[in-house]
Amino acid sequence: MLFKKLFQQKEEEPQEPERGPMMISKFDTADVETLTAAFERRHKIRLPDSYRRFLLKYNGGETPNTVFSIGEVSSDLRALYGLGGAGARWHFDKLGRRLSGFLKDGMLPVGENAWGDAVVLKISGEGAGGVYFLYHDRPREFLPLTGDFSDFTAQCASKPLGHIRSVEERAAALRSRGKAAAPELTAMWEREIAHLRSLHQEPVEF
Repeated sequence: MLFKKLFQQKEEEPQEPERGPMMISKFDTADVETLTAAFERRHKIRLPDSYRRFLLKYNGGETPNTVFSIGEVSSDLRALYGLGGAGARWHFDKLGRRLSGFLKDGMLPVGENAWGDAVVLKISGEGAGGVYFLYHDRPREFLPLTGDFSDFTAQCASKPLGHIRSVEERAAALRSRGKAAAPELTAMWEREIAHLRSLHQEPVEF
C-alpha cells in the first residue's frame, strides 16, 4: 500500500521538459535591417554573414534554460544582444565604453551568461566569424568555441520554459522549510513571473 502511494506521488510530479535545439525569445525586429547597417557604419565594421542573418531575423533575444558545452567551456546563455527595441538590459548600448576596447581587438561581444561572462564574435583578422568565450574575472583570454556563429547556435541546447511557479507555489515551498516570504521577495517574484510569462520561445533557425 505504501509502495503504491509513493508510486502515485512520483507519477503525479510535473515532468522536467527535455533539453532540445536552441530556443530564443526574440526582440522587436522593427527596422532591424536599417539599425544593423547603421551599427556597422558607426563602428566601421562588417558583421560576419551568419551573425548578420541571425540579427536580421531575431535582433538577438533572451535564451532562458539554454546551455552549451564546447571545448574548455561549459556555460549557460542568458541572452544575445540586440538593437533598437531590444531594451536597455540586453541592448548593445549597455556595453558603453567597453565596446571600443573589444573592437580594437577585432572582437564584438554578442551575448552573456548568468555571471556576466561574454560570448564574443571575431569580426576582423584571421579567423573572422569565429565565436569565442571570455570570463569576466580572468585575464583577457578569448577561448575558442566555434568557427561560425551558426555552428555556435547549433551546439546550444534549450528547455522550454514549461510551468512557471506562481507566487503562492513559491511561498508554500518556503513555508515547508519553516520560512516566510518577505514583501520584498514577493514583489521580486511577481516581476520575475510577469517577465517570464511575456517570453515567447521559438527554435533558432536562420
